[in-house]
Amino acid sequence: MTRTAVISQPTWLPYLGYFELIAAADVFVFLDDVQFARRSWQSRNRIPTANGELMLTVPVRRHDRETLIRDIEVDDGQPWRAKQLTSLRHAYAGRPFFAEGMAFMEEQLARPEPRLSALSGGLIEAAARRLGLETLFVRASDLDCDGARSEHLLALCRRVGADRYLSTGGSADYMAEDGVFEAAGFPVVFRSHQPRPYPQGRDPFVPYMAFVDALMNLGWDGLARHVREAAG
Repeated sequence: MTRTAVISQPTWLPYLGYFELIAAADVFVFLDDVQFARRSWQSRNRIPTANGELMLTVPVRRHDRETLIRDIEVDDGQPWRAKQLTSLRHAYAGRPFFAEGMAFMEEQLARPEPRLSALSGGLIEAAARRLGLETLFVRASDLDCDGARSEHLLALCRRVGADRYLSTGGSADYMAEDGVFEAAGFPVVFRSHQPRPYPQGRDPFVPYMAFVDALMNLGWDGLARHVREAAG
């Protein structure tokens, strides 16, 4: 039996491709032991609105440039949680599964997690379970693996007992440059997300939005079918 690992940074309200990777993995490693990048998907994502795309951002406390994702603290001195819920209500009040989506987001934003990675990771795991995904979740910071770039990824794969690595297509160039997986004879499969339209209540379809957009429009059951069909 092949044991497939996916390794990805914890993302705030990730897009559907993130959940497609979770669905295709036996073990999903949150890559939280690398440097945090400001203005990245680590702390924000977007939804479509009548006035264009709206960015939903988790504010974080001031930190050193070298701070790892696992150590980034949420800045709850700002009323960002209530603001995001208000934005979601305004954007989705008329959508067919608004009640399901809002109940989930209210529950998640009520969790008093002080660290960004725990907040994002907990939300992702909770959503995956609601989608019926049984993937094992672990955090890189709990695995104590050395190495940089591809060496670190390979060490994580081996630590979780994987014998195949599933990665996004965007990693192909730097992994080929590193040559680490090839030298080790460790199988790698690259997967690129192909957006599949669903009813958004507006035209044309806007892809690559935060998964809550699909949740509000499809509900948990419809979203589960959508993700499983895309994952193959």
